[in-house]
Amino acid sequence: MDNNQLMRIGEFAKAANVTIRTVRYYLECGLLPPEKRNENNQRIFNDEDLHWITNLHYLREAGMSIVELQHYTALVREGDNSLPQRIELMRKQRKQVIASIADKQEQLKVIDHKLERYLAGDSTVM
Repeated sequence: MDNNQLMRIGEFAKAANVTIRTVRYYLECGLLPPEKRNENNQRIFNDEDLHWITNLHYLREAGMSIVELQHYTALVREGDNSLPQRIELMRKQRKQVIASIADKQEQLKVIDHKLERYLAGDSTVM
């Protein structure tokens, strides 16, 4: 889809793989650009909006809070001057994701150990 193709909220939510409720919530929180409306007064979104919400959704899934996303959004809107702060924010988030991956790897080890013992016939493992 090109930048001139506009989507109504349902199409936009589907393309972004989020719910309409999430789109509305992000709008209320100021995470999406100001609303644009068509001649029927329906909210409309473009590819740039789709790219933005997709990235916000990934950051949210990576553990960023709404407050952190609002801060990030404000920094992006400030432009080039905020680049050092955005770099620091992404570094912090990266560390959190790496820690989360390490935790998941430990959890997987425990599950694999239990599975191995159960498959060996040891039913006493808790």
